[in-house]
Amino acid sequence: MNNTSFESDNGARQEPREIHENALSERRQAAGRLRARANAIANVRLILILAIIALIIAFAWAHLPRYAWLGVLGLVIAFGAIVIVHARVHTELERMLAAQRFHENAIARMDGKWRSFPSTGETWGHYPGHPFAGDLDIFGRASLFQLLDATSTRFGEEMLASLISSSEPPWVDRDTLFTAVRARQKAVADLAPRLRLREELSVIGSLVEDEKPDPRPFVNWVVQTDASHLPGALRIVAVILPVLSVAAAIGASMGIVPRVAFLVSFALSVMVLMALSSRISPILNAASSKENALSRYAGMLALLENESFEADALIELQQSLREGGVSATREMASLSRIVGFLDARNNEVFRFFIGPILMWDLWCALALDGWRTRVCEVAFGWFSALADLEMLSSFAGFSFERPNYVFPELVEEDVFEATSLGHPLIDGDKRVPNDVSIEGSGHALVVTGSNMSGKSTLLRAIGINVVLAKAGAPVCAASMRIGRVRVATSMRVSDSLEEGTSHFYAELKKLKLVLEMAREQSSYKKDRAKGAATLLFLLDEILHGTNTRERLIGARAILRELIAEGAMGAVSTHDLALGDLEDEMPECVRNVHFEEQVEGDVMTFDYRLRPGIVHSSNALRLMKIVGLGPLSI
Repeated sequence: MNNTSFESDNGARQEPREIHENALSERRQAAGRLRARANAIANVRLILILAIIALIIAFAWAHLPRYAWLGVLGLVIAFGAIVIVHARVHTELERMLAAQRFHENAIARMDGKWRSFPSTGETWGHYPGHPFAGDLDIFGRASLFQLLDATSTRFGEEMLASLISSSEPPWVDRDTLFTAVRARQKAVADLAPRLRLREELSVIGSLVEDEKPDPRPFVNWVVQTDASHLPGALRIVAVILPVLSVAAAIGASMGIVPRVAFLVSFALSVMVLMALSSRISPILNAASSKENALSRYAGMLALLENESFEADALIELQQSLREGGVSATREMASLSRIVGFLDARNNEVFRFFIGPILMWDLWCALALDGWRTRVCEVAFGWFSALADLEMLSSFAGFSFERPNYVFPELVEEDVFEATSLGHPLIDGDKRVPNDVSIEGSGHALVVTGSNMSGKSTLLRAIGINVVLAKAGAPVCAASMRIGRVRVATSMRVSDSLEEGTSHFYAELKKLKLVLEMAREQSSYKKDRAKGAATLLFLLDEILHGTNTRERLIGARAILRELIAEGAMGAVSTHDLALGDLEDEMPECVRNVHFEEQVEGDVMTFDYRLRPGIVHSSNALRLMKIVGLGPLSI
């Protein structure tokens, strides 16, 4: 179970909203102080500039003594120091504003305003043949991904998207799967109350760039174990040529050697760099194209490496940052220094004159090549660990902000049992929970009810909570017991002009996928019963694209085959005759329904699940309400 409140610094019990509101108030006050300080420093900078200009004018017009130039020098030094201080204050202000946004977003999620968040996961949602993603609102606007996503890198975003859309094959061992899910549950529970850690992770991640950086191209360069390395002899060249150039420059200025000696040494350095360009340019470009995100990665990895966790999964992530005796934090700090030196090339004078003299590009390439040699075998693990941390942190924020949600119990039986099950994408003040149970393999619910009564929402609530459960996140329920299941749905069906696909044919393709997955799991269970997954099917208004007679025949046949193959699930329908299956197969099929309440011309819904078949219909009433009646029939 989740905690319903958390202790504040003074030991008092506080609700999550109160904690976020108090933290937001503190961050806003701190940001206000920093903004005022930044403005004051800006005024001091202006005064110093004016003072410097005034002294220079005074020199020109008042013929001040030469030692007065010391005043100008002092003012220039003071101005430089103020610029550095001003930059640091601005950096701290940006961090405080980012922390402010972290708490604002948390409060927005609790207030149901998360649907305006920019991260919708559309990139990951283009899978027409996916078993459930399109039907359960996993991606897109007002989706589960939009509600959960608190990642700062594309790698973390991809990890989150992959986990909540995972549809593993039935032969994945149950014990292995459950062990991984339970480990994530403990990690999420460990991270949920660590508000300062999650805030700092978000703050570091939000700085430097507006868009989420993708570390994979950089990681791909790092882990190229078969890449050719720069010969060690180049270090001798990198020492000798700068020494010759500097000595020639000094000698020429003192008249010891002719000036042409310096020009010759300079030209030699340029030619060597041009000859090596094909070897060193790829190395420099690989690092310099990612320099904006390096400080972000280093800071986020340091958070993971330095925290004292309790969950085994988080401790393992920490250990992966020290694999092979190489510290991720120390090596990323070393890389940042190298890239800092590399940034000097952005100055044109340095790049075309000072850089060649010092063989700067060669030294940077050698340093980067040496760094890559040290970390090539472990760097992927660092960023994978960071992606895992971001993914788990997203679930942890979800858990912290919804303390009434629970972690489901994973059981060996094929079962789905939930009390007060609700849909997590529906705001709490509008959500109506229901107790739902599907006894297990070879069992099904037939859900009947009038239009708009809640049939589809129930099916989606079952499906999306199973997705959360398998990801290791808490679910929208008072309690839940769930076995090893795979989800397959047929709910939203659309035709395609491009593919020449009718609505009915599109539905048949989705139903075929569901049946194929049921047959697949049935076949596997015959070979190896222990640990095999059971298909959990969710079918909404099955075969509603054809006439009543054929729809009923087809729906009965599909439901019978799914039950015979050992699948479990629920099907919603307007065809009350489908409820006769409970009489024919009482050990396998159970009828439940929703209904409307009518007072005069006013129709309302309580969205409460009831046993049995619905005995009312509201289609004609709805037609009248929208202005289509009375009609002559």
